[in-house]
Amino acid sequence: MSSGPAIKIIFRVIFVMLLVLFIAACGTSHRQALRTEKDYQRAFNEAYFRGRAQMEVHVKYGRVDLLSDDYAIEVDNPDNFHEAIGQALHYAKETGKKPAVAFYIADQKHGDRDKLKYAIWLCDTYKIKTWFINDELKKARKK
Repeated sequence: MSSGPAIKIIFRVIFVMLLVLFIAACGTSHRQALRTEKDYQRAFNEAYFRGRAQMEVHVKYGRVDLLSDDYAIEVDNPDNFHEAIGQALHYAKETGKKPAVAFYIADQKHGDRDKLKYAIWLCDTYKIKTWFINDELKKARKK
């Protein structure tokens, strides 16, 4: 028996293994790629504003996460809703835009959904626009 067929089998096995690794890497969920607030900020900007919102815009005593044509947007998780609401109001005043908060949940914990509902209710009370980034990204993937 010559070594030719054995080498072909080895190359095929290596090729199949590399192909499986490549497919697995491509199939990694979008959610896993989103780890930080900035990751969610970028993804939301791309999905909702098609990348047209300005990111990290400096204002007096702060920095707006996203500045669109209409909104000064603070991106944060529901744990920080107190700060997010205050920042959105501050950034709106500084930019002349409407206040907004885009919430995200990276790793859902017990109580996150209830806190998010409360934060959205509070924002509605003060006429602050809200988005839930996780839902916006799901909608964008379906398009």
